[in-house]
Amino acid sequence: MEYEQDYATLDRAWEALDAGDAEAALELARAVSDELAEMWVLRATAQLALDDLDAARASAEQAAQREDASEDMELALVRAEIALRLWDFEAARDELARAQALGESPVVLAKLALLADLEGDFGRADRLLRDAQRLDPQGFSAPQRLSESEFDRVLQQSIARLPDEFRAALEHVPVIVEPMPARALCGDDPRETPPDLLGLFTGASLAEREPESTPELPPTIHLFQRNLERACGSRRELAEQVEVTLYHELGHYLGFDEDGVAELGLE
Repeated sequence: MEYEQDYATLDRAWEALDAGDAEAALELARAVSDELAEMWVLRATAQLALDDLDAARASAEQAAQREDASEDMELALVRAEIALRLWDFEAARDELARAQALGESPVVLAKLALLADLEGDFGRADRLLRDAQRLDPQGFSAPQRLSESEFDRVLQQSIARLPDEFRAALEHVPVIVEPMPARALCGDDPRETPPDLLGLFTGASLAEREPESTPELPPTIHLFQRNLERACGSRRELAEQVEVTLYHELGHYLGFDEDGVAELGLE
């Protein structure tokens, strides 16, 4: 059977990707015929996992040029993810509609829920997430939605558990809780600020500030409540994730880059 070995290798590559090893998935994909759209979809998905958006776009275009690519739900999903990371909601909506036409999928519903959240339609977002949970109760849980006062209480408890150095830094950095990130926070390159991010530090870090200078943007930590809630399956998980996210963004204020906060265990 033609391509039988290629499909077996692709199965192993998807297993590696599901296990969180995108590099191994890409290595396996190199042994697969480049005539297969599925290989290019796998590559694009792995490249997205590695935040290599340009490579993912190129791989998705290669997949789209192959036969029957229009019937590939995984390709529509990966192209929708690329569009979301570029903050191109119209293109994301088109790709998700294409995926939805190919059959019911909880992943498609979850992506549509994220899009609804980004557009401020929170009621629709929650209905879509409930539908995703109905289709896959094990893979999708209903978010723990908190009121403003409940979320503030979780935040204050997280602040109380921070190390002294980090808690002291909060005297100089306000924490703003917002439902979702906005395109205006992305700066010149939207790829640096994915729409499902949990928190964001803006402004100059301590290492970047010049003595006696007034920074253009004051240092600020943004927490995105609905993204945090969506990422967690229980209130306990939510409290832990708020603490980790706050710790992570304070790390940026103190001068750590992404590698630095990773070394602190704050990815």
